[in-house]
Amino acid sequence: MHRETITEALLGTTVLFNTVFTMPQNEPILWQIFSWLLIFGILVASIEAARDWEASVKRKIKRKKKVRRAGTQTDK
Repeated sequence: MHRETITEALLGTTVLFNTVFTMPQNEPILWQIFSWLLIFGILVASIEAARDWEASVKRKIKRKKKVRRAGTQTDK
C-alpha cells in the first residue's frame, strides 16, 4: 500500500463525510467508527485498483512501442 493512497483515501473520506454523508446522532459511536472505516477501506481498495490498472496499461503501451521499434529496425 502506498503512502499516497492512504493520504488520498483519508482526504476523500473527509470530503465525503463533510459534504455528502452524514452520521446520525442517535447511532452508537462504535457503529459510526465502523461506517467510517468501511468508507475508508472502500476508497483505499478503489485507489489501489486504479493504480494497478494504470500500471498495467502503461506496461502494455510500453510493450507495443518496443514491438513497433523492433519491427522497424533493420540489420546492417
